[in-house]
Amino acid sequence: MQLTTTAMVAPVSWIAVALLNGNYFECARTGLNVTLFKDHLCLGKDPVCQRELYRFPCGKSSVPPTEREDVLAIIRAESQVLGWLLIASIMIAALLLTCVARCRSPISYVQLKFWQVYAQKENELLDKYTAEHAQKLAERNLMSFFQQKPPEAIVTPDRQAWEKISSFFRFSRKNQHYSILHKYVETNLSPTGPHRNSAALSEAGDFTNPTVLSFVDEGRVML
Repeated sequence: MQLTTTAMVAPVSWIAVALLNGNYFECARTGLNVTLFKDHLCLGKDPVCQRELYRFPCGKSSVPPTEREDVLAIIRAESQVLGWLLIASIMIAALLLTCVARCRSPISYVQLKFWQVYAQKENELLDKYTAEHAQKLAERNLMSFFQQKPPEAIVTPDRQAWEKISSFFRFSRKNQHYSILHKYVETNLSPTGPHRNSAALSEAGDFTNPTVLSFVDEGRVML
């Protein structure tokens, strides 16, 4: 749902801007060969209006300029109305979806606020620790190379660990994990921890994430 909504932002925004501008709608409306539309636009205008309506946006018509501009003004007004209706519809739909998601959320508002703060802090600290660890590893390797001596031991997570914390977070009612990293630490690095014995149950109890938790994997999606 989150990915679909994000993917729709650009095309919907382009359509709304195009409708508010009116130029594309002018070409589409004047080129539409429908008698009903032509009668509506050319009502009370020069008899040649309907026959040369498709030329109006280009300014190449024998119809008087004032009448031509009146027709184009009507089309631009209709286009802008459609543009504002589209924007209003999107805003109302977004509001309704947000309200429904919050009302049906299995998580309380206070816990959700805490969860958002935790996710933000974890992403910030992950960037910080990643940069620091990468710098230490690079310095160790360069020092070992230039001094031609065995490298010092630096513990770095293996490939399987990186893969586990890179997967998408899946909400579970049975275990309280605030991120995939939190889940990995509790289930893989704490043999005597309270979540170790329920690791298998955690996988079985997972289901589609509630919409309100879309922010948990937001940083990973942007990468």
